[in-house]
Amino acid sequence: GLSSDQYAAPAGDLFAKSTIGGHVRHCLDHASALVDGSRTGIVDYDHRARGTCIETDLSAAAAELDRLIASVEQLARSDARDPIGVSVIPRRDGASVTLASTLGRELAFVLSHTIHHHATIRGIALSLGREVPASFGYAPSTLAHQDAVGSTRCAP
Repeated sequence: GLSSDQYAAPAGDLFAKSTIGGHVRHCLDHASALVDGSRTGIVDYDHRARGTCIETDLSAAAAELDRLIASVEQLARSDARDPIGVSVIPRRDGASVTLASTLGRELAFVLSHTIHHHATIRGIALSLGREVPASFGYAPSTLAHQDAVGSTRCAP
């Protein structure tokens, strides 16, 4: 329901002048890195193409989302215990190291990381006067806890 202008509008200082489109691109880049890494054996979340049309073009973002949904759904049917390497840059000097992980662990990471960015997207959207589903930007564990204690702070 966002306009193109809202999707690409820089938020205020509270959100480091980021955009909803920038957060969407970042999340899609992580999913794409996992899909690519499942083919090569090494996931590299750090080398991303920043400033792509996905940040400003709703149609490009929707097309990339559609492409990735099918790929991630296929990955989710794989054995979660399958080993995979993860290349990370732990220091500012840019040197990378490769760590051992599993496909299931990396699927969980991409989910958690995406939800974290959804929380920021939620804040930006609200600052633009847009409505957001009550559960958007909340982790499943938070929603489950709220359900268990009867909290009405955020409805599913």
